[in-house]
Amino acid sequence: MLALALVALTLEADRGLRLAGLAAAGCFALAAVIRGLRVRHELSGVRRAVDRLILRDPRGGEVSDLVQWRARELLDPAERHRLARGLERTVARLDPTRLPSASPLRRGALRRHEDLLRAIAARLDGEEPVTARGVLLVQGLVDGAESPFYRVGSDDALARTLIRVLGALEP
Repeated sequence: MLALALVALTLEADRGLRLAGLAAAGCFALAAVIRGLRVRHELSGVRRAVDRLILRDPRGGEVSDLVQWRARELLDPAERHRLARGLERTVARLDPTRLPSASPLRRGALRRHEDLLRAIAARLDGEEPVTARGVLLVQGLVDGAESPFYRVGSDDALARTLIRVLGALEP
């Protein structure tokens, strides 16, 4: 579509077709943007569906090419590093000398489990293999709207969740 937009811009060379060329180029560029957004939306839907499979059946990667593709994405060192940095930023925000922000982060509860947060971050950033399911669970902690980092609950439940996530990273 973008190539067609560029071709349409060549019509601008002819004075009589200048307006038509610009209009056609704009339409093709808009169509390219819309198509790109639609593809991105569809791809995120596929990722969500495959993520549910991975969370439900940790050994599903042996069966489905889609699950294997998604596992490769999740296990990419850059993704692991991004999640580890997210956990490290969360730990930094727990410092009692820092003023609280508008974020609903459960600082007090998380502060009591800082060692588990650091262990998860270190495990993600390490060289040892981790599981796609474990990475998904960490994503839920770092990026999820329903993350126990923000959701009201007991300290024991938070500790169990963090221990479960750390264990899920082990192959």
